[in-house]
Amino acid sequence: LTLFTQVGGILWLICLPFFRKIRKKLPNPLQRWAAYALLYSFVYLLASFLIIPPLAKWQCGRVPLPIYKHPHLKPHNVFYYCILNHHYVRPELKAVAVNVAKKMAERHPDAVVCYLYANFPFIDGYPLEPHFSHKDGKKLDVALHWKGAKNNQPIFGTPSLLGYGACEGPLPNEVSFDEKCRNEGNWYRNLERDYLGQLDKENFVFDEKRTKEMIQLFAAEKAIGKILLEPHLKTRLGLAAYNKIRFQGCKAARHDDHIHIQL
Repeated sequence: LTLFTQVGGILWLICLPFFRKIRKKLPNPLQRWAAYALLYSFVYLLASFLIIPPLAKWQCGRVPLPIYKHPHLKPHNVFYYCILNHHYVRPELKAVAVNVAKKMAERHPDAVVCYLYANFPFIDGYPLEPHFSHKDGKKLDVALHWKGAKNNQPIFGTPSLLGYGACEGPLPNEVSFDEKCRNEGNWYRNLERDYLGQLDKENFVFDEKRTKEMIQLFAAEKAIGKILLEPHLKTRLGLAAYNKIRFQGCKAARHDDHIHIQL
């Protein structure tokens, strides 16, 4: 619970005295564990939506990204990124994401900026595994844009379950840094692709136009200091002139399934 939510273990400890009372009143194991689950779920959701947001802003200067309030900025997976408290950022990074989503909607009324991992609500230096640099509220991962393979129309989300692993790899005429990095022994670059998978890739086509526009808008924001993207996509999308857009190196996960932005 602590590994995946940061606060879940503490909330479980808070519930322990109530669990003891339930254990005395409900001798049936099935009923007892159902009561545990209901009580813990209630406490966890109450804390996540009413207590943690103001506490995180006060203690660490972090705020949650929109879940349903903003029609053009949404999480890829509400449970994984929001219920588990992975959607906290500094207010200035939230302002950037909202502004880029607004500008994308002005160009394309149906456009949605889809965010992935952000940060936990508390404690600078506490990493959000496996994205260990996401530990200060200054980082955010954003999904690439995709279209339907059959109708060529924009689709919200990505071909993979959590937004990671659906890679738009290098074309035959493009330099494959993935092959270079794996030859140097960095086999873990493909863990997200291999285990989170490209579950529905045949029904998706990479939307170069919207992805390029979105990256350009992020790069134009003064508050953004760095954007991580695989070199073959930087070249293909015609973004070579943008110094903020950089290769993350061979020792980090691939960035041709998402972009990483940071203050």
